[in-house]
Amino acid sequence: MQDNISEIYVFIITGILLFGILAGFIIFFVITYYKKQQENAREKHLLQTKFNEDLLKSTFEIQEKAFDDISRELHDNIGQQLSAASIYLNLLLKEKDNSADSKLQSCRDIITGSLQDLRHISQTLLGEKIRTTGIIHSVQLEIDKINKLGICTGALKTTNTPVSLDPKKEIILFRIIQEAISNATKHAPGCHIEITIDPQQDNLRVYIKDNGKGFFPENIIAPGIGLINMKSRAKTIGASYELKSAEGEGTAIEIILNTESGGKS
Repeated sequence: MQDNISEIYVFIITGILLFGILAGFIIFFVITYYKKQQENAREKHLLQTKFNEDLLKSTFEIQEKAFDDISRELHDNIGQQLSAASIYLNLLLKEKDNSADSKLQSCRDIITGSLQDLRHISQTLLGEKIRTTGIIHSVQLEIDKINKLGICTGALKTTNTPVSLDPKKEIILFRIIQEAISNATKHAPGCHIEITIDPQQDNLRVYIKDNGKGFFPENIIAPGIGLINMKSRAKTIGASYELKSAEGEGTAIEIILNTESGGKS
């Protein structure tokens, strides 16, 4: 009888041990599977992020190549034709009669002005020019252009501290500023645009503010390509991007780019 009881105890203990081992194995399997799922999700997220970043970079590289091609096409073809027309008008002015004098002079002035505008557009499109002159000078040219055209007024605030940026990042940052200026002149004609470029120890802070009519960003169902482009470009160069706006209060954009690892441009 006692032997039977002992066998029952052994059987129960063995069963408990086997159940514990099985439960432990199941728990271990579930935890391992869960960790594997998390790891796969992280890897998938990283791959998707890397793919999106590479896609954005490729898109903007294609855009810059297109800008370069357009710039050279403007300079080599249209620019040369306008230059030839200007030379021809100068020759006509030397052989003029007094009655045609003012008309020829007006034509020459128009062509000269068109040539200057064309050179500015060509230089603005050409990324190499931005790398050569630097972002501050390039932005100042944009400000000068809108002041000259009278669409809006603009001002650039900066310090004498040199801006040190990776050349590719510098071009993309300039395109963001260019897009912000374009949006302001398009949607708030007559406004005043103030751009602050503030080089700090490890960061470059760019602040773009206009006193236009503004809008409520949260009410926009489908943001325009300009807003999407600015945010995407900022993400491409690893910069923070913040847009604030309200109806009747204008629009402000703040971009902060880490320059600690950027080479001097």
